[in-house]
Amino acid sequence: MKSVLNMMRNPAVLLLSVCIFFIGMGYSLTLPFMPLFGVEKVGMTPLSLGTFLAVGSLCGIICSTIIGRLSDKKPVRKWIVIGSSASASLGYVFYAFNENYVVLFIVVSTLIAVSYAAFPQLFSLAREITEREASVDIPVVMSVMRALVSLAWIVGPVIASFVIQKFDYQGLFLTVAAMYLLVGLFVLFLPAETQNVRPTNTSTEQTTATKINFKNVLLSPHVIFALLAFMAFEIANSMGGIVTPLYITQDLSGEKLDVGIIAGINAALQVPIMITLGLMAKRFGSSLLMNFAGLFGAAYYLFLMLTQSTIHIMAVQILSAIFIAIVLGIGMTFFQDLIPKMVGTATTLYNNANIIGSMGGGLLAGLIGEYYPIKTVILASAILCFMGFALLKISTVSNASRLRIKKGDSYEG
Repeated sequence: MKSVLNMMRNPAVLLLSVCIFFIGMGYSLTLPFMPLFGVEKVGMTPLSLGTFLAVGSLCGIICSTIIGRLSDKKPVRKWIVIGSSASASLGYVFYAFNENYVVLFIVVSTLIAVSYAAFPQLFSLAREITEREASVDIPVVMSVMRALVSLAWIVGPVIASFVIQKFDYQGLFLTVAAMYLLVGLFVLFLPAETQNVRPTNTSTEQTTATKINFKNVLLSPHVIFALLAFMAFEIANSMGGIVTPLYITQDLSGEKLDVGIIAGINAALQVPIMITLGLMAKRFGSSLLMNFAGLFGAAYYLFLMLTQSTIHIMAVQILSAIFIAIVLGIGMTFFQDLIPKMVGTATTLYNNANIIGSMGGGLLAGLIGEYYPIKTVILASAILCFMGFALLKISTVSNASRLRIKKGDSYEG
């Protein structure tokens, strides 16, 4: 524990922690209110809003994947964060002073899409710094930093509500633009040794081999099953997040205040649980803890189906918090360990799996909820958690077999 505290006192780690918190604040300030902005200010219909959000996410996935691959080939990770932060800052300035759908559609497909690279690249930088200083503390440091994002989600929406009330959406977007600008400036002042220093390939043969290795990684069974597992987890989490407020207010006759209290309890529990799990991962490994994620998730949704009051829902939030803390807190380290020499790609794949899962969860929740009761959506979330558990088991077995067959081999970026 002492070594972890010393690691967190590292100036570069502290600076990155602030940057990660600011990125988390940027998400928590904008994402909950983007649909309201689209409908109230831009005049979007449900279809145009859905298209706007979906295309923005897809473009972000494409951009972050390409940029993530570049970050593993050349020593440019620091400059990628600076560039993507500047892109985000400029994009939100456009949001602040423009309410034209076409213009905003172009902005979300370009400037905001490029900004998707900032989040995984910051964590990749943090991983590299920790590896050089104290590799044994990687799970703890990464969990602490991931907990900062959860902390941002506790305070962010409340701050956003206040800013919108006082300064409208223009004030909100300018605040977020300033945060991203600060992230870029902070990263600019990181010491030179925090940059990615991996050697670049220069020959045609090396470049070809790199491309083949990259394709092999993406097509490897253990990576594919891990990606599918995380998508299943995030689809379940997204579906649960969408229908739980409806379940509370419609099926259990709860109040909107109950929804806020329950969400706050869950978010507050996640922070200490993430840090605790990081300490456990340091001792037992990230893979072992990840195997329990699906079981906790399935247990939560099954218990949620049986609840008969909001008090019962509050009581079972501990299961949800553990599930989310494992997937979000340990999941990133798990992926980085899965593809150890391609940290940028691994972190980006993890982030993209969450984004795709979140999009899929919204669509699936709407589809099921259109024809079946809310409890059916909750049951589907439990089933998806079981599926994620099974897929992760297959990934673990496949990876163990691969390591036995190719003992001593490793990926090259």
